[in-house]
Amino acid sequence: MNIKVKTALRVILIGTTVLPLVVIALVTVMQVMGFASSLTGDEANNAGAALSAGISNITGSYVTDVGAYANMEMTNKTGSLPTAELDSLYASMSEDKAVLDLVVSDASGQYLYSAAGKPLTTNISAIAGSDKKTGVRVSKFSQKNATYNSETVFAVTAPLKDASAGSVSVIVNADSVLKCIKERTFLTHGFAVVADADNVLNYNGTDIGSADALYADINTTYDFLRQNGSGKAGTVLSTGGKYIGSYGIINNSDWVWLALYDAGEVNGSVMTVLLIGLGVIAVLIVVCVIVMILSTQKVIDPMINMLGTMKEINSGNHSERINTAGMGKEFAAMSDVFNTMMDESLMSEELHKTVSDLSDNMLFEWDFAKESMFVSDNFKAKIKLDLNGATLNNGKFLDSLMDEDDSEKYKRDMNTLFKEKGDIGNEYKLKLEDEKEIWVSMRARCVTDRLGEVLRVIGVLTDITSEKNATLKLAERASFDFLSQLYNRNTFEREFAAELERSVGKKVAALFIDVDDFKFINDRYSHAVGDETIRFVADTIKARTGETGFAGRFGGDEFVLCISDPKLVENVEVLSMDIIDDLYAGYFSKSVNTTLNIKASIGIAIYPDHSKDGKELVGCADAAMYFVKKNGKANYHIYEPSDSALEGNFMSSI
Repeated sequence: MNIKVKTALRVILIGTTVLPLVVIALVTVMQVMGFASSLTGDEANNAGAALSAGISNITGSYVTDVGAYANMEMTNKTGSLPTAELDSLYASMSEDKAVLDLVVSDASGQYLYSAAGKPLTTNISAIAGSDKKTGVRVSKFSQKNATYNSETVFAVTAPLKDASAGSVSVIVNADSVLKCIKERTFLTHGFAVVADADNVLNYNGTDIGSADALYADINTTYDFLRQNGSGKAGTVLSTGGKYIGSYGIINNSDWVWLALYDAGEVNGSVMTVLLIGLGVIAVLIVVCVIVMILSTQKVIDPMINMLGTMKEINSGNHSERINTAGMGKEFAAMSDVFNTMMDESLMSEELHKTVSDLSDNMLFEWDFAKESMFVSDNFKAKIKLDLNGATLNNGKFLDSLMDEDDSEKYKRDMNTLFKEKGDIGNEYKLKLEDEKEIWVSMRARCVTDRLGEVLRVIGVLTDITSEKNATLKLAERASFDFLSQLYNRNTFEREFAAELERSVGKKVAALFIDVDDFKFINDRYSHAVGDETIRFVADTIKARTGETGFAGRFGGDEFVLCISDPKLVENVEVLSMDIIDDLYAGYFSKSVNTTLNIKASIGIAIYPDHSKDGKELVGCADAAMYFVKKNGKANYHIYEPSDSALEGNFMSSI
């Protein structure tokens, strides 16, 4: 086993040293190859662009002249052409030694005039081509043309004013073009060619020859180059590995240019770099292997010893320690530190267990590495939770004892804890096996390693049931009127505003109820009877509305009722009359041994008809109630805008 571990460690050490060298070498070679191809393509493009400009410069003057000749009267004469005038024109042109002839032809291509005296039966289409184009055009090459003493020529042709009448052409020797091509070399082995559909200049050491060999070598066609070369300067030509280069179209002509470089020359240079790099890497590998074999003997044996001991400790034998006998000074020091840490850890674990047993707080700890949950004895005794398969938030721990709302809150807290890797605290209600509900306060904290990864989560639970119940009772008292057990004014206004927000698109009724002659009851029967009356009115309101609404006491003998049930809102007048009748039926007061019949006035306002604001709506109901007070009491009234003015007048008259 030790031999296998030793061999594996040596392989790992050697691999981690050598592999980066191999990767660096391969990446470098790939970059060199890419750079070489890119550089060659750029140089080919520059050479081709210069070639295209040079040839366009050569043909440009002919294009301009022929365009002018095609518009002269002498070339557009009907009948016989003015030979003397055309001869004079040719004489002025012949100073350019490359110009071999001036030709006027008819629409079929037959010569009507040849300044060089060539047979008038020669068809200009053999030079200028047979396709019909408008404007001045530079033709394909005519290889070793017999009419012009076996010279390679091309024609610059333009249609006459009446294109159907024929054309005028200048026949030009191609030597100047060939010379321009040969001058365009680049990167020592790069060369340029100019080709048309049939012929190519300067390919394979031949001034002019058939273009078939060129198109076969570059694995493409003339039509492809014409179609894709326009406006595509800088396009890298890939030819199956034989050439690297660029191509393009020469303006106003049937010619394409190609700047080519032997790909084998590029690859040869790269291979040289590759072989040198591989040689260096091979030497480094040998050196590394030798160094690793010699150095690992004193390193790996102590490491195997340390790893074996750590494995024993991890399996549960916490008393195991590393044997430092025979170790080098450095490894012995490391082992002593490790042994000391284990002693302190074991002591800390015992202390932790003792503290958890003595504390009233319930402790839990989740170990991520071991996927195990530890809980204190008092946790087990009080909560009695089956921890089999439990993790912090898989529905088998505390969240299994919570209702849906608390469970969602708990899961959010756990997600926050794991995301921020800090600590969280919150309160939850748990339902135990005996259906007993308790409140617990939980605080949990992540313990992380030096890289920030979570190792474990430690948490503390505290039973806060008594404190929580006391707090809930205080909150309940703060929200309700003590005498009537209805909402107090502040609570009602808050709940009413919330109800209106939830009721967008449907109606809600506000009923303002005021006890008539309540002062008389207090003065005649005592304030104790007045309190009985308030409780009777509150109970009557609750009995009539049930779960369909809620009410609040605004002070003294004033109550406000919120009705959100659509049926009751639709029949709010009936409901109001029922409340008035129930109150008038009265109650028997033991204090004064008599039945008290209670009268009340009710004002009604409807949301959103009368207002969309809660306080304003209650104000409208209040104004409607004062309308009833002014008009006889013991009745109800639905708010109208004019009621607001009546409320002010009524109050001032009291």
